Amino acid sequence: MKLAFAIRPDWSVAEETARAAADRARAKGHEVTQVSLDSPELAREVQGAEFAIVFGGDGTMLRAARAFSPLRLPILGVNLGRLGFLAGGSIGELDGFLMEMAAGRFSCEERTLLEARVTRTGAPDLEVLALNDVVVARGKEVRSIHIDVRIDGAPFTVYWADGLIVATATGSTAYGMSVGGPLIIPSSRAIMIVPIAPHLSFPNAVVLDVDQTIALEVLDEPARLSLDGQEEHDLRVGDRVAVRRAQAVARFVRTSTMRPFLTLLRKKILKEADGPA
Repeated sequence: MKLAFAIRPDWSVAEETARAAADRARAKGHEVTQVSLDSPELAREVQGAEFAIVFGGDGTMLRAARAFSPLRLPILGVNLGRLGFLAGGSIGELDGFLMEMAAGRFSCEERTLLEARVTRTGAPDLEVLALNDVVVARGKEVRSIHIDVRIDGAPFTVYWADGLIVATATGSTAYGMSVGGPLIIPSSRAIMIVPIAPHLSFPNAVVLDVDQTIALEVLDEPARLSLDGQEEHDLRVGDRVAVRRAQAVARFVRTSTMRPFLTLLRKKILKEADGPA
């Protein structure tokens, strides 16, 4: 197989682990290219690869999903972090996963991505992707802000809150769940809206159809836009963020020996590792 081993360049543990794993893979006949997720030439460097093997934690997987999804490159995550909810397994399981993949015993699970189109006053417009969530929230000042929400162009409500999360099913186990949002099975294509600390506003999460569009207009400042908790931009009064399902999808490699989602949920989120299998 032709493989791209991808890392964050600022984490020496990932670099060393990936290098050792690449040596083992090459010894078994695989063709391996080692790449940095921050490389401006990433698309060219992974050209011809059949799979991207990503070494790191959930943050690295989020970054990899945004980078590789437009390239239609399937992703296998090797967890080197703490939670590892998005990864396929540990470094000790990687060789077995590659054997299964080489034998064709795998599938690709598609995960919905969000596309956010940002129209800003006095700054260039943006078009960005997120796997987990797009968040519009208050800036450095500790006070609620007003956010006008429209769904498919029709007025919905004006939230007065610390912020608003628009999340995918994958992101439902992240920020959205921490503020009381529902858990959605990640293979679902649903999108949800979850307010953060709403004050005298509609407090419940709203689950939307996959093809609906959410338009957020900032009515107070300072405010911030956050993408997967990794990329942030300042927002001003009148700035608009239109969020919808992206055409690209993240493709996560699943083999028969990987733990299913509900097992991972019990172990890593619910902390019920000793429960029934």
